[in-house]
Amino acid sequence: MSKNEKSENRRALPKFALTMAGSLVLGGLLGFVIGLSHAFGLEAAALTEGLNRALEAATPWGIPVTSVITLGACFLLCRSAGKKFAAWDGGDEDETSAAIELAMSWVLLLSSVQLLINLFFLAAFCVYCMDKEISALALVGVFLVSCGFVIFAQQKAVDLERKMNPEKHGSVYDAKFQKKWLESCDESERRQIGQACYRAYMVGTRFCLGLWLVLVVLSLVFEMSILPVSVLLLVWGVMQVAYTLECIRLGKGGGTLF
Repeated sequence: MSKNEKSENRRALPKFALTMAGSLVLGGLLGFVIGLSHAFGLEAAALTEGLNRALEAATPWGIPVTSVITLGACFLLCRSAGKKFAAWDGGDEDETSAAIELAMSWVLLLSSVQLLINLFFLAAFCVYCMDKEISALALVGVFLVSCGFVIFAQQKAVDLERKMNPEKHGSVYDAKFQKKWLESCDESERRQIGQACYRAYMVGTRFCLGLWLVLVVLSLVFEMSILPVSVLLLVWGVMQVAYTLECIRLGKGGGTLF
């Protein structure tokens, strides 16, 4: 091992040791809090029951209320961006262009978050409300309507982006939209997408590690099966394996990032 490698290891070791020590301290504090909760008679069953009741009450209203908020914001952003585009002079580096791009990015983000919320509350309905006096058909209808507006908002954002950049092509209604859109991006845009993907991978890895720790601690308080941890590790494993295999493929000259 070279001196440079040894030096880097020595510099990184204290930070690693502090991280491990901090994790041990955090685990000790959580254990102390758990012990206090048992000492004061705070039962896990009561907390679980309270959480279940809260979700049961919120589930019928979750999709329509959140849809009004997020998709309403998407509508306002699209409207504002459309007005700015109508007054745009076509300059590549114009502040108006940057403002439109930012607004469309927020539209895509909010609509994607709303789709996840829809899926969550649909699953919550199956768990908490199937035996209640709530029409499953009505909730499914609300779910489909909200998803339709999500796709519509994303389509409006993509259409405006294509107007600003005529070289872009693809439709959100096309199953191969992402592939076609990437093919129409230039090298700078592909590099930006690659950096964003790597950032997302790193955040996802750290989130999975933190969530695993939370689930392990919660298993000491609540009666939990191994299923949540198994699903988390499955998702984490798929992400890790897919990333590593793609790096191996690209390292062998299998092609570019996209």
